[in-house]
Amino acid sequence: MSFLQGYLILIIPIVAASVAQLLFKKGVTNLGSLDFSLTGIISLIPRVFQSGWLLLGVGLFVVAFLTYLIVLSKYQLNIVYPIFVSLGIIIVSLASWFSFKETLSWLQILGIIVIIFGIFLVATKG
Repeated sequence: MSFLQGYLILIIPIVAASVAQLLFKKGVTNLGSLDFSLTGIISLIPRVFQSGWLLLGVGLFVVAFLTYLIVLSKYQLNIVYPIFVSLGIIIVSLASWFSFKETLSWLQILGIIVIIFGIFLVATKG
């Protein structure tokens, strides 16, 4: 597998995990207010299994996990993981802004730009 193919296959778990996060947000928004107590968590379990958004998110996390394992078997963790996390931050931030109308401050936008440069630095073999 070439270096470029490795980065292309890394897109699968990044996009799957990012979309899973967005589906979790959509699903939990539909559930309403949640209580962080033992009773609240126990009552949440059956509600999770009734939400198609949450179940689809879990399914995408499984896809992300399995494809990430394949990538890890072929490439260095110290390169793959920072790219995985960084691109995930960018995708989720922009998609949350677009889909859920969440705000992005100028500092957050600057942070995204810095992250993009950081990805290039991490991915470059020096």
